[in-house]
Amino acid sequence: MSGALAVPAPAAGQIAQVLKAVNSGGSWIRLPVEGGQASYRGPVFPLAGMAFDGCVKIWERHSGVWTISARDAMGDARLDVTAAPGEPVRFDYKAGFQARLEVDIEWSEPRDTTLFVWVGVAAQASQPTDRDICQPPPA
Repeated sequence: MSGALAVPAPAAGQIAQVLKAVNSGGSWIRLPVEGGQASYRGPVFPLAGMAFDGCVKIWERHSGVWTISARDAMGDARLDVTAAPGEPVRFDYKAGFQARLEVDIEWSEPRDTTLFVWVGVAAQASQPTDRDICQPPPA
């Protein structure tokens, strides 16, 4: 994945990346898909018990159906969902002291592409906002 979760960095830098993504409302993620499948195994990431409201939305111009299985390898959080492009999938997540994201994706079309996914996030302790985290902010 790209964006806030892709590049291993020192703990202070990783926390800054997470806070930047939260302040931005989320991030676009890009994953290479080969033969209709993609996966990502992230580094250990310090989250210090943060809680998030989230939303995953496959880019509207993709086709087919996408099955996403995501889990925190260091905790109990798990998301298993099948979604069509443009369909928002909301979730909530409470991190432990550290997290490590593992994602497996299967596309209904067994071919190669680049998957674009909006991952919207908001800290649960933050002030309510009128912006829908399932929608990327205007450019």
